[in-house]
Amino acid sequence: MRAITQVIKSKSFSSLIGNGLGALLGLFTFASLARFLDKSDFGSWIVFLALYGIFDTLRIGLVLNALVKNLAGSKTPEKGQQVIGSSFLISLIVTGIYLLLVGIGYVVFQAFHILPGYLYFFKWFALVAMFTLPHNFATWLLNAKLRIISMSFIRILNQLLFLGFVWFFIRVNPSLENVMLGYTLTHFMVSVLCLFIGWSGLKYIYQSTKEILATIFHFGKFSMGTLIGANLLRSSDTFIISNMLGSGGVATYNVSTRLNEIIEMPLRSFAVTALPEYAKMFANGQHKELKEVFERRTGLIFFILFPISLFCFLLANWVIYLIGGLGYADSVIILRLFAPYMAIMPLDKFSGVLLDTINKPHINFMKVTLMVLVNVVGDCIGILIFGNLEAVAFVSTLSFLTGVFFGYYHLKKHLGIRIRNVFYYGWDEFKFWTKKIIANGR
Repeated sequence: MRAITQVIKSKSFSSLIGNGLGALLGLFTFASLARFLDKSDFGSWIVFLALYGIFDTLRIGLVLNALVKNLAGSKTPEKGQQVIGSSFLISLIVTGIYLLLVGIGYVVFQAFHILPGYLYFFKWFALVAMFTLPHNFATWLLNAKLRIISMSFIRILNQLLFLGFVWFFIRVNPSLENVMLGYTLTHFMVSVLCLFIGWSGLKYIYQSTKEILATIFHFGKFSMGTLIGANLLRSSDTFIISNMLGSGGVATYNVSTRLNEIIEMPLRSFAVTALPEYAKMFANGQHKELKEVFERRTGLIFFILFPISLFCFLLANWVIYLIGGLGYADSVIILRLFAPYMAIMPLDKFSGVLLDTINKPHINFMKVTLMVLVNVVGDCIGILIFGNLEAVAFVSTLSFLTGVFFGYYHLKKHLGIRIRNVFYYGWDEFKFWTKKIIANGR
């Protein structure tokens, strides 16, 4: 029982439970909207999320990793408050620039009749950008402080409120307008709560300094590029399919890929706790210890996730039925093609985290840029030649393999990380914890 208690009390486990519940709620919301909306509206909703996600990723990329890294290295409470205030100010400036661009974009698109189908989204872009800032920053700050339960509370509350709106209002009044309204109100209410409790970091904004602003910006510009690239890697499929195969194809493809939320659940959980820990180890010169911890932890997560990947491949019909219903039977083969990608996700995710940790964010940016190029070019060629979604799924897996090999080439060069050690030590770690939990659980 001691081993089980040790695992349960760990911050990684708390993060896993929080992210797991959030991911399951998100999956349930996704499945509900897939049933309540027609395919065209559902596809448009996915396109909206993909477009807004680019901005949200820009804001996260510029601030989050820099906030975590600089807060971990703060020697005094005053220095930490300056880091928080400077980070919030940068987030506010980025949001203001985005609102200005959205306003200009709306006028230009309307005047020249550019993409009239997307013009409807502009007002929602602006509202969501404003209303998400306080609670988003609260989760970043709580992440940096390793206050995992509080961070998970914000995310789960947000999911629960939106899910409640979907079931009690959108279910009887299904329309894209109502989905947008519910999504915006949900973020507004959670942000008001974070401001009231004092989790948003707004009170430290007057303690920002030019020196820390510059430090955060220069580190964050590469992380921002990396996360924008990662977002484009996910959303490029949506944009290409939407323009070449229509919104119905977007809905079919995204039903099969939505299960990645479940696969990413442990990854986000371990990444949340790993980044501050890795940053402290690297700052203290513990490079050998960092190498060993990385190889063991990454390999362990790979072997934890592998059975889930196998399950999705073998029972794809049942999984697709649960997510989208009978109308998405053509998503089954796509889910099976994505199974290998699910298995290698931890190898890619954690290589990026470690590259940022060892002050190589530019290499992480190059890695993601390469993956985006492979994905976009491959998608276009695949659809032109084969004209189906299966080609897109295959190319997505290929692009992630490209990123894995590129990332580990540089990790070997700069820290001595070897991909074979990840599997070797990871399997040892997996066996150790499995045997220990079984032995102590008797």
